Amino acid sequence: MKNLSTTAECLRDLVAFHAERINGYENMRNKFSPEETCLESLFTGFIRQSKMMKKELYDIGTSMGIKEEMLLPQQEGEYGLAWSVVKAVFSDRMPSYSLDKCKSGENALLIAYHSVEGTDGLNAEVRALVNKQKREVIAARDWIAHFERLLHKQAMKEPLAAVS
Repeated sequence: MKNLSTTAECLRDLVAFHAERINGYENMRNKFSPEETCLESLFTGFIRQSKMMKKELYDIGTSMGIKEEMLLPQQEGEYGLAWSVVKAVFSDRMPSYSLDKCKSGENALLIAYHSVEGTDGLNAEVRALVNKQKREVIAARDWIAHFERLLHKQAMKEPLAAVS
C-alpha cells in the first residue's frame, strides 16, 4: 500500500509539471513577436509532447489501481515557478528570445524526473516509463539549445548585413 501511495505521489508530481509546461509554452506562444514565430512549431510540439506524457502517466497509474483523483495536481501552479520566470522574461522581449529560460523550465522538469526515477518502491513498469519520458525531455531541451544557437547566429549576421 505504501508503494502505491508513493507511486501515486510521484505520478501526480510529474502530471503537475506537465500541466505547468503546457501552460507555460501556450502563454509564450500566444505572445510571440513577429521575429519569434519561427518557434511556434517547436512550442506546439512540446505542448503535444506534454499532453501525451500526462496521458501515459495517468494510464499507467490507473492500470495499477490508482484512482484518477489521486493523480490530479492538488494545487494549481504548484510547480510553475520555473515557467512563471520564463513568462516574465519572455514578455520583456529580451533579444535572446529567452530560450535559455525555456531550458531552465526543462531543467526543472528533468530534476523532477530524476527525483522520481530515484524513488524507492516504484515498480519496473513505472520506472521504465519515467526513464523513457526523461530521455524525451532531454531531447526537447536539446532542440531548444539548437534553436537558441540558430537564432543567435541569425542575430549575429543581421548587424553585419546592415553595415555592408
